[in-house]
Amino acid sequence: MPGTKTFTTPAGHTYSYSVETGENGEAVYDLSRVFADGVFPIGTVVVHPNWELSPATEGLLNVQFGKGSPTDRHERTDAPQLGDMELPYVVGSHLVNPADLTAETDDGAAPLLKFRKRMMGAAFAANAPAQPASPETFEKVRDLVTALVITYQADKATPKREATYAKFLNAQRAEAVQAEIDKLDAKAQALALMRAELADKLNSYKTA
Repeated sequence: MPGTKTFTTPAGHTYSYSVETGENGEAVYDLSRVFADGVFPIGTVVVHPNWELSPATEGLLNVQFGKGSPTDRHERTDAPQLGDMELPYVVGSHLVNPADLTAETDDGAAPLLKFRKRMMGAAFAANAPAQPASPETFEKVRDLVTALVITYQADKATPKREATYAKFLNAQRAEAVQAEIDKLDAKAQALALMRAELADKLNSYKTA
């Protein structure tokens, strides 16, 4: 298929992928697992810079399972099937730190990304409760996401995508700052009114 590329994970698994740019600069990966006897579609993983407006740690990436809504997984489509028979779909999103990939390891093995919360799975892509995924699913997803983040960083289109996403975040930051300014203006107006009332009362005492 034109535009399809491949990568191999630290565990030696091969995936083929195509990537598109989302509305706000997200990298949207359509993934398939490559086996000796065929290629099997897996689903979509979306990667973009941290969505937090005031991040405590700089440089984090957000990895979202399925494309669509960044806030409601039930409004996402094409959630990746990386789990077991009970919970085949991997759902949710994770913030990961690419700096993990350069960390030294005691046994010399290739470093893997860390996840700050549990991996969640579901029986259906949407309209089904999320449940803790199995350790096997966790390791499979961590292996895949590690290779995917490496691929994301090496993509020549990534700087342009991240610049687009930065503009998207900055627009949200501007709205948040403006909201704080509006609150302060309202408080200042209320204080000015209170001061005027007190000054009027003071003057009435002085002239009585």
